[in-house]
Amino acid sequence: MTTRITLLCQPATAALRAGRFPADEPLDLAQAERVAGLAHAFGQADQVLCSPARCAQHTARALGLSPTIEPALREVDYGRWSGLSLKEINEAEPTELAAWLSNPGLAPHGGEPLLATIERVGQWLGHYHWSAGHTLIITHASVIKSAILHVLQAPAQAYWQLDIAPLTETSLSVFQGRWRLSSSGSPAGV
Repeated sequence: MTTRITLLCQPATAALRAGRFPADEPLDLAQAERVAGLAHAFGQADQVLCSPARCAQHTARALGLSPTIEPALREVDYGRWSGLSLKEINEAEPTELAAWLSNPGLAPHGGEPLLATIERVGQWLGHYHWSAGHTLIITHASVIKSAILHVLQAPAQAYWQLDIAPLTETSLSVFQGRWRLSSSGSPAGV
């Protein structure tokens, strides 16, 4: 039987709206109200999984859901760049930023390389015990991009060619170990 998976990208946090790398911010009140208005759109999921990040957990609660926290769905660890804008990083570490933007295997910020995130998510997708039915996953754009790369068996460098907007859905399915990308970038609740 086919397992259908909806990956919901968490709403934009204050840091993201300010062009900063995430630093585990909460969901603000305006976003919580916006998310609550989408609660009807997700129907009945057989299983709800969530990143351990506060914003993702707050998103689940705003949708009226009680998720299982899944560590593999965590955001990239941006190390000392957490909370900083690209402009600030470019001014302080232009060579390191340029290297990071061109090579997903590097982590000049002292955190997690994008390649490690892509591998982490791919391994989790491949080894998780998927049950038939619908699974809703609330997580980050970086995790969703990593999942898409895994499903498409695309090279890590393609990470930079994917844009995943906040509060959009990506639909995957798996049947007998074969993955399929059904859609990506659909506004949540539409």
